[in-house]
Amino acid sequence: MDMRCLTLAGTFCLLSAALGVLWQSRFERSPEYPTYRLADLQPLARPSPGVEWLGPAAKPVLRLRVDPEHPRVVARLDFPEPMAVSLLHLRYAVAAKNLRPGQQIWEDGRGLIEWHSPNGGPLWENDPFTSARHDQGFGITERVMRPDHAPAIPALRFENLGKSGDLEITAIEATVLRERLQWKIGRWVLLGGWLAWAIAFIGPRGKAGSVRSGLAAAIWLVVAIYAVLPGPWKDIRSIGGPFQIGPEITTISKPPAPSFKPAAKNAASLQPMVLESVGKVPVQGDFTLKVKHYLPTARPLLHMALFFGPTLLMASLAGRKSAGSLAILLALAMEGTEFAFGFGFGWDDVLDLIYNAVGIALALAAFNYLKRITPPYISDWLASGRG
Repeated sequence: MDMRCLTLAGTFCLLSAALGVLWQSRFERSPEYPTYRLADLQPLARPSPGVEWLGPAAKPVLRLRVDPEHPRVVARLDFPEPMAVSLLHLRYAVAAKNLRPGQQIWEDGRGLIEWHSPNGGPLWENDPFTSARHDQGFGITERVMRPDHAPAIPALRFENLGKSGDLEITAIEATVLRERLQWKIGRWVLLGGWLAWAIAFIGPRGKAGSVRSGLAAAIWLVVAIYAVLPGPWKDIRSIGGPFQIGPEITTISKPPAPSFKPAAKNAASLQPMVLESVGKVPVQGDFTLKVKHYLPTARPLLHMALFFGPTLLMASLAGRKSAGSLAILLALAMEGTEFAFGFGFGWDDVLDLIYNAVGIALALAAFNYLKRITPPYISDWLASGRG
C-alpha cells in the first residue's frame, strides 16, 4: 500500500472520528427549563379509564390496561408549564405485558408526542417515539424529537390499542435542548474536510480537472448527507452511547410563556376524561422512508435509483473507477450508520446492500454505453474523466 492510500485511509478515520465526537456532543441542555420526570408529570395527569399510577410518588409507574371494560386506553401527560421548544430529548423505559396487538400494525402499545402550535388551534402533530407488544420490554432508550414546525408545545401521549394486556411506562425524562456552538461551526468545518477528502480520493490519478473533481466530490457529499448522516429520519439518534448533553441544570432562567396553554392548572383539569386514540399516524421522516413504508414493493427500485443517478453523474465527471469506489463506500456507510443508530441489521439490510450494488453496476454499465453511442466530442469528454 503506497503512501497516498495510507494518507487517505488515515484521514478518513480521523474525519469519521471527529464526526462521531461532534455528533454525540451536538446538543446541550437549555438553561430555561428543568428536566421533567414522571413524578413531575403525575400531579397534572387527568384520570382516565384503564389508566393507573403504581409505585411510590417519588418513582411512579404509569400503567395502561386493556380489558373488556376498557377496550382502548389512552393517557395524556402535560408538562407543568407550557413551553414552545424546537428540540426535546427523551429518555424512557417502556414495557408490554401480555399485550395482544390488534388487527392493524399500529394497534399495540405506543408513545407519542403531541406538538401544539404556540398560537393555539384544534389540530396538532402526532410524533411517535416508541411502541411495544406481547412481552417486549426495553431498557432506557433516548431520542431527540423535533416538530415539523418549530417551535411547538409538547405533550406526552401513551396509547394501549391492543386486544388485551398492559403497557407500562416505568421512566420518563424530558429535557429541552439547544444546539451547541461547536456543532454549528464544526459541521461546516467537517463538510469542508469531507469535500477535500473526496477530491483527494478522486485525485491526480486521472485526467479530470479540478472543477470536475470538485463537482463529483460535491455530489458524493450531498448523497452522504441525505442518506448517511444526518440521514432521512425525523428524530435524531445517538451513535453508540448516549448524547453528551451535560449535567442537569439546577438554576433555571425562565423564558416568556407562550400564549397557548394546552392544560389548565385548576380542579377541572383533574376530572376524569375519556381520551380517544389518534388512530393511524403518518410515517415520519423523508419522502423515501414514506415510499418504503407505503409501497414496500418499490423498495428495490428506490435503492437502485438512489445510487444509479449519483454514480452515473460521478462517473461522467471523474471516471468509473472513482465513481464506483465512492458509491460503494456510500452504500456501506449508509447501512453501517443505520446499525449504529440502533435500527439493527437483518436480511432486509442485506437485500438493501444488494439493491445498492445493482444500482451502482447499472450506472457504470450505462456510463460505458453512453461512451459508445455518443458523438466523439461527448465520448471523449466522458472518457477524459478516467475511463
